[in-house]
Amino acid sequence: MILFLANHFHNSYVVEKIMIFSIFIVSVYIIWSVLSIDSFALQYSSLVVLSNDTVDSINPQFSTSQDRIYASWISNVNSQNSDVMFKKSDNDGKSFSKPINLSNSSGISNIIKLRNSKNNVYITWEDKQSDQWKLLFRKSQDYGKKFSNVLNISRGTGNVHLHDLSAEGKNVYVVWAANENISSKIKEVYFRKSSNYGDSFGDTVNLSNTDDDSLDPHITTSHDGSTIYIVWTECDIKEDDPICRIAFTKSLDKGNTFTIPKNVSDTTQFLKRKTSYHTQDSESKSNNPQSYPIKSTTGEKENYSINPSVFTTFDGKIVYVLWEEDLLSTGRTEVFLGVSNDYGKSFSSTINVSNTSGVSRLAQGQLVDEDLYVVWSDTLDQYDKFNVMLKKVSSKNLSGKAINLSNNSGNSVSPSLLIKDDRIFTAWTDESNTSSIGLWSGHVTGLSGINTKLNGNSEAIPTNPVIFDTNDKAWIGWTENNNSRNKILLIAPEKMKSD
Repeated sequence: MILFLANHFHNSYVVEKIMIFSIFIVSVYIIWSVLSIDSFALQYSSLVVLSNDTVDSINPQFSTSQDRIYASWISNVNSQNSDVMFKKSDNDGKSFSKPINLSNSSGISNIIKLRNSKNNVYITWEDKQSDQWKLLFRKSQDYGKKFSNVLNISRGTGNVHLHDLSAEGKNVYVVWAANENISSKIKEVYFRKSSNYGDSFGDTVNLSNTDDDSLDPHITTSHDGSTIYIVWTECDIKEDDPICRIAFTKSLDKGNTFTIPKNVSDTTQFLKRKTSYHTQDSESKSNNPQSYPIKSTTGEKENYSINPSVFTTFDGKIVYVLWEEDLLSTGRTEVFLGVSNDYGKSFSSTINVSNTSGVSRLAQGQLVDEDLYVVWSDTLDQYDKFNVMLKKVSSKNLSGKAINLSNNSGNSVSPSLLIKDDRIFTAWTDESNTSSIGLWSGHVTGLSGINTKLNGNSEAIPTNPVIFDTNDKAWIGWTENNNSRNKILLIAPEKMKSD
């Protein structure tokens, strides 16, 4: 640009002034960029080892409230016995309590969900006892000091296969997939609720009630727990290669009644129920005359929808359903998103969030006001390695540009996302050269930031990072393997806010 201007101005004085001004602008831009990046630089405190070094520990879960941290994980005693362990910190991670064994059974405990509300801490896990997988529950009313007796939430159903937990105010909701009974092969999605801080739970409700397999349920609620949204994967087991769709149901009265589940990954279809039951509104006909069914690009075969998650705004009006779409005829997978602006009554569009010719999976999301930020792993167009990608989608279906956060020589997988105070933090497993935890931090406005690598031990292999926050700190917890056993590590920056 400077050369162009010089060639078109004969007055040397004008040319000189223009060049000085241009250099000044470039210099300001460079200085601003450096300062913007440096202001988000993270200084890390020492590592915290949460687990016992003598026991193999995996799958950490965290829940926070202001400066309180609640942590839980699985400790593998041996191949036939594992326990649910719990620790807490009341001083923003400066110190942690002694571990509590919450399951303390002779069987296998796995898949923890940990939530808190005010002084209450809630935890669920799947436990194999007498050759049956059960869904168990415990609660604490004193910030995790003492816990109630174990309650069998899944009593009356068969083997449990995945679950989710939500807590808002005095409302506690549990949703799980299980066989109808021990001998049944078909899995259904069930729901139970508590309106008294988990002191007692109501009857079990079969939400799916179909002849298909119902799997992998997820739940979210409005800020007061009055509006509930639940999604799961529904698979047609009559096919040799089962076709799976994403099912969606809602309750607008704190879980007293639910709508008939509908297929949000193909908005032209409702799920075929075995029997009817009382609902708020059947929604048996689509109120949206314009639908967007997702079909294979070749038309030879339908697609395969799995791994759903659901998000809603503070008031529950806007709903996002995120899932992974396997394009069976091409070998590609994409990350798709359904959006509703009317409390889940209709989903007006389906957005291809990833939109690459590669493999896109392991999507995570977080709502900021009415905008959804999504991270996922993607091979892009090369099919040689996974990259961690970030994209913003608005409630008006406006999709931003995807940003490659990792952009390194090896695989980057299992991304975790945190957004707070206009800051974005994304952590993932970085498998390039020596394995480490990758971290990207930036600002929501510019979506530009810096990369950092973390590793507690250069010879160990870290996996599956979980990122969360307390007050003005961002925390990262992960599982690390040092060839002999796994342990749970935790680290936090000294500060989270920009200068």
